[in-house]
Amino acid sequence: MFSDANLPEPLIIQEIENPVSLVEINEADGILFNTRYTEIKLIRSYIYDLIKQARNYLPEGYRFVIYEAYRPMSYQIKLWDGVVASMREQYPNLDPASEEFIAKCDVYAANPYRQGSGHQSGAAVDISLIGADGEECDMGGIVRGFDKTADFDCPTISAKARHNRELLRSVLSRVGLVNYPSEWWHYSFGDRLWARLSGSKLAIFGKLDK
Repeated sequence: MFSDANLPEPLIIQEIENPVSLVEINEADGILFNTRYTEIKLIRSYIYDLIKQARNYLPEGYRFVIYEAYRPMSYQIKLWDGVVASMREQYPNLDPASEEFIAKCDVYAANPYRQGSGHQSGAAVDISLIGADGEECDMGGIVRGFDKTADFDCPTISAKARHNRELLRSVLSRVGLVNYPSEWWHYSFGDRLWARLSGSKLAIFGKLDK
């Protein structure tokens, strides 16, 4: 599984929004928000516009559902601490201060004390699909299901789930968002991870709090 724990800071961060424009994810836009993990519905307007453009490429009756977009530093620390606790149970013989242990944690949550997450820049979303039947699509695993099914290319998911993952990726990629391959639900544009995955010479959105 992919982890960028040991990568250096991004080549350059060139913040293109000054001041930063944050908007609220709105059901009136045809995009739903699931509050399972957070009540914070904020997202960069730039990214939100891209998602609304991507909505036009969905099959008739399908909609996006977002679980999280902007995540403040305090929330990132809480998520990181939870992943660290889980990894300590799974790998009791690893030194929690070791780079090997940190890399395992970083697969599922960006280290807030290093580069941080694209969520902290408001440029990343945890996103899934709702089908024409009004139900969330079978994606082969739940959002934040930190197990083998999280990997986009998990070989054990069903053909239906594979189709749904490919559909989500295809419509979002048409507007420039890229998938973090270790989490089928995580997409971003303009943050440092996007820069790494897309081969950009710079990241265009930086963290909003540190």
